[in-house]
Amino acid sequence: MKYRIIAAFVVLCFAQGVKAQQAAGQIEAGVRLGLPLGATGRYFLTDRSAVEGIFGLYNTRASLTALYQYHWDLSALTMEGFGWYAGGGAHIGGREIRGEKTFYAGVDGLVGLNYSFSNIPLNLSLDWKPALHFNTPSELADFGVSARYIFGRNKK
Repeated sequence: MKYRIIAAFVVLCFAQGVKAQQAAGQIEAGVRLGLPLGATGRYFLTDRSAVEGIFGLYNTRASLTALYQYHWDLSALTMEGFGWYAGGGAHIGGREIRGEKTFYAGVDGLVGLNYSFSNIPLNLSLDWKPALHFNTPSELADFGVSARYIFGRNKK
């Protein structure tokens, strides 16, 4: 048991020193398939933190979500360009429930896996984004896949 703890500590220390796969000021934009379905854009504040906006338009709903994310690079443990992220934020929107139009708002959690290709300016991500609504039923099983174009990044 001691060896597992020591090995995990060494791996985490090594992973903290790895160069990040993104840079401050990097902009990404694309589509998100899942809930919410729509357009997504992400801006990196630093090489580890980003803000993301999602405009969702699906079924009888429209929503706007703002998220803060913290990124960890897993390139040293897996392959170049691979990482994971976690964060949270808030959303507002409107939907139709049983014929009635309803405004809703709430908070979101977020955890996901990220992959940025080294030879093309493309980022793919898979995430879980549970949403707790203040005045309508919550959605805790919201998964999504996003594909984003990375602006300003040249091919290697």
